[in-house]
Amino acid sequence: MITNFLIEGLDRLGKDTLIDGLLNRYGYAEVHHRKKPLSLSFYNNFATPNRSGLQLYQSSCFKHDMQLLKVSELCGIKNIFNRAWLGEAVYSNLYRGYDGNYVFELENECDLHKLQSTRLILLIEDFNTSKHFVDDGDSFDISKRVEEQDMFVRAFDKSLIKDKRIVCVTDFRTGQFKSKEQILEEVTMEITT
Repeated sequence: MITNFLIEGLDRLGKDTLIDGLLNRYGYAEVHHRKKPLSLSFYNNFATPNRSGLQLYQSSCFKHDMQLLKVSELCGIKNIFNRAWLGEAVYSNLYRGYDGNYVFELENECDLHKLQSTRLILLIEDFNTSKHFVDDGDSFDISKRVEEQDMFVRAFDKSLIKDKRIVCVTDFRTGQFKSKEQILEEVTMEITT
């Protein structure tokens, strides 16, 4: 049974709403919300010309998350990640000035291909029909949404996690969001409690 979810995707695609649905359906889980990296003196002190303090921070954070998933599977602890490391392969390359593809080496190092109870979800939108995006001013660069989504899909394909699915949140008929229930069903299909 799936007990851990990694929810990835562009801003404003309903990650928080999906997480609320997962909690309502399956009960308590520890929810981890990964945000922009912190510039901490601890990591800045170890920065080199090849690895910035931000990258060292992110690498440490994501390795911790991956190890947490492995331990959680052994103990039956439920986790939901609102953003995980796929975004690092997107946003660091576009906005932070370093290559974030190291996260796939971390996945390999942490044997994430062996996870049995973890599902990776990538929420996407159909740019040809969608009319649901609202710029809240918190997104990186809305002119790069198509490029960002393409990079998310490539990162998703590279991920070693076995149980993964892409869920389009756009209703092709109306261009609006699919219902919360429909998105939740697509995410949880084949999970038994």
